[in-house]
Amino acid sequence: MDLYNLAFHTWYGGLSIMILSSMIIAKACDVFEIATDYLGRNMSEGVKGASLNAIGSSIPELLTTVFFLAFASHANLARDLAASIGGNTGSAIFNSIAIPMLVIGSVLATVPGVVGLKISKKVILRDGLFLIAAEILLIILLSSKYITHWHGWAFTLFYLVYIVYTIFSMKNGQKPEQQSDSPEEEGKCLQYVLKSKTGRKSRSWLLLIASTLVIAIACAGLVEGCKGISDALGINPLFVALILIAAASSVPDTIISIRDAKKGNYDDSLANILGSNIFDISISLGLPLALFLLITGQKIEFTEAGATLVDIRVVLLIVTLITIGIFYFSKTLKKRHVLILGILYAVFILYAIGAAEYYTGSKSYLAETAGSFIKYLRQPGGLGEWLQEIANYFTSNW
Repeated sequence: MDLYNLAFHTWYGGLSIMILSSMIIAKACDVFEIATDYLGRNMSEGVKGASLNAIGSSIPELLTTVFFLAFASHANLARDLAASIGGNTGSAIFNSIAIPMLVIGSVLATVPGVVGLKISKKVILRDGLFLIAAEILLIILLSSKYITHWHGWAFTLFYLVYIVYTIFSMKNGQKPEQQSDSPEEEGKCLQYVLKSKTGRKSRSWLLLIASTLVIAIACAGLVEGCKGISDALGINPLFVALILIAAASSVPDTIISIRDAKKGNYDDSLANILGSNIFDISISLGLPLALFLLITGQKIEFTEAGATLVDIRVVLLIVTLITIGIFYFSKTLKKRHVLILGILYAVFILYAIGAAEYYTGSKSYLAETAGSFIKYLRQPGGLGEWLQEIANYFTSNW
């Protein structure tokens, strides 16, 4: 077997590429953080996490959507769009469960004197309600028989409404703390930004753009690795993206959220998580989709692919409601929350594996359990059919 086939047509080759790509993303996210820290130095706590940090750390999700669409053949366009949606959905689930679990655990384990993390109810309510609305929009719009560029613009418009509201809320918030100009922290990139009083903003933007290009290459590797694994195992790439691409592309979110929390910026840490989810669902999916279909003049027949995604989208909404409930009704986030979130994420992983097995015809316990839920949603007159009727009513002229 030649090197190309070994790398791109075996499950272990594809997995190796995805691991390497995630390591590159992990390194590049350090540059992201340095750039966004300086550019957002005058933003109030919570707003920077929901805007600059969330946008910067969600670039991997946006680029994976770009490459899924760009690399797709016409025959597999609906399948690969579904895979990109699976990656964004899985990333949102990872952000909602795994990142808070890691944030709480790392702070309690490494920061002396901290016994719990207290989060502003205002941040949870603001970003949480927008996130729930984005997920409802995702459930409904992607139930359409056809996907057109107007679907993409609808998601993009939703994000613009969210970000405008977030920026205006900054005016009524606390006065932002000014960032010190003293380069006390180590790091060549930080020293590059702060090397002189003039040009710091332009150097920050240069770092942000350069790291984006590096992450673009890594995201292309994620997409090709995902397809290699799915082809080798004979499963829908949606389910590989749902677990592996989701985790790999969420590395920047994880690192930024943990570092913010260790600095005591708990509101920024959670706002980054929720803001990233809103960005993943709206811009990471919507903007590439809108531009791709507008430029190519295509529309995607999405009846079967959309039906395959119904259960995943419903699971995302359930997970979001549970996690936001935990954050909002807990006075402080403690060790027990790490355990609760860990169990919740384990249940999701088992469900994703079972759903993947169900679509391959497996009769395992996991496949039968996940299949029961899928068949319930897709039964005649069930939720899937009802959602399709609603979506087609609103989008039939698109």
